[in-house]
Amino acid sequence: MNDMKQNDMNQYVKEWFEKNEERVYQLMREMWEKPELSLQEYHACEIMEQFAREEGFTEIQTHAAQDWDNPEARPNTLIASWGSGHPVISIVGELDALPELGQKDVPRCEKVKGPGHGCGHNTMAGGAAGAAAAVRYALERMGLPGTVRLIQTPGEETGQGKTYLGYHGAFDNTDLLLMWHPAPGPLDFGPVPQQVAMRVLFEFHGTAAHAAGLRWKGRSALDAVQLMNMGCEFLREHSEPHTMLHYCIVNGGSAPNIVPDYASSSYMFRAMDDYDAAVDLFERAVKCAEGAALMTGTTMEYKVESVVPQFYYTLPLCEYMVREARKVPPLTYTEDEYKMTEELYRQVNQAEPPKDREELLPTTFLPHRETLGECSNCTDAADMTYYCPTIHCQGLARPKQCPGHHWSATVCAGTGVGMKAGVYAYEIIAQAAIDAFENPEIIDRCWNAWRDLGIPPHKCWLK
Repeated sequence: MNDMKQNDMNQYVKEWFEKNEERVYQLMREMWEKPELSLQEYHACEIMEQFAREEGFTEIQTHAAQDWDNPEARPNTLIASWGSGHPVISIVGELDALPELGQKDVPRCEKVKGPGHGCGHNTMAGGAAGAAAAVRYALERMGLPGTVRLIQTPGEETGQGKTYLGYHGAFDNTDLLLMWHPAPGPLDFGPVPQQVAMRVLFEFHGTAAHAAGLRWKGRSALDAVQLMNMGCEFLREHSEPHTMLHYCIVNGGSAPNIVPDYASSSYMFRAMDDYDAAVDLFERAVKCAEGAALMTGTTMEYKVESVVPQFYYTLPLCEYMVREARKVPPLTYTEDEYKMTEELYRQVNQAEPPKDREELLPTTFLPHRETLGECSNCTDAADMTYYCPTIHCQGLARPKQCPGHHWSATVCAGTGVGMKAGVYAYEIIAQAAIDAFENPEIIDRCWNAWRDLGIPPHKCWLK
């Protein structure tokens, strides 16, 4: 699987984590206990700001990503820096939870009303905070030049947060962007297929009427929504194999005996590693919507709410991260954590868990590769790849065959299964960052490879 021979971890990074590991777990757990939806991550932002101040970051900014320059808007974004000049290395976390995934921290489905961290962003945010603090601690003691930056981002689940941050300059003047995300498999630093995704709200306006007495006077906006949906179902047969679309009705009217004069649906259009194909699918769906409006005597308008663009991998950075991972002590779990994971596996899969513990709950990392892996992603971290070399490594923190965006992922994120993995992954990121500060030639190699990619201009949907 990988060469687990250990080299020396940076003594100061190791020392910081040894002293502060429980504080990192507390951050993760506090976020888990108070999950917040996309662009509403107010409490998470507050505790991350407090942590950054306690850890000596000297320049701290907070913003509402969607209302950046409004001092009255409640912040959901943190950017904390320490040091000066280049290199500038940013360590990135995510703050938002998912709707309707509240769950007790037990290995069976016991839902709690409200959102939950079914993608493990609490483990990312806490781990990123710890990594940035450890790097700051090491930089100061080693007397190295450069700037370490902690960026806690909102709104990943809606594909918006990092677009807002990029639009407002949060990734400008940065040399490396480093982050991790949980996934049900070994830790993977290599390239994987990435989905381009567009989220679009379609709204129809008609004429209200009594649904029995004067139904012929009505022009149903809901009829238009349903006809658009039907048209898009037929569109599936004629869409490219690497594309997909899905939708939900957001507003279908207020009562069955009223012809609704307003209705809306939310759509997502995806294509694997192909921006133009996603746009083409969207444009064809617009024609379905226009046809539905024509058939029903209604009017239609749409609003693009987010676009996750193409993700670009910097292969020397992927390879570098694998080398750095060998310097960090391995991830380990207790017998109780394995027992909990086994029961979680049974509950999710209605099957007995594998006997091989690495097949149940991975702890290792994969060797470097330059070909695409099997897993696919869709993440607004793609926005960051247009600004500088970026790593979005993934893996660990939940059992194999236990999906994300699921109650079982919420359980993992609130227990040692997920939180230990978050600390381990961000220890690797901290190690990679401090070695890059000490040996900046790796940054030069990454930048050369990034420029060679010929990345097109970023088509930001906010412009």
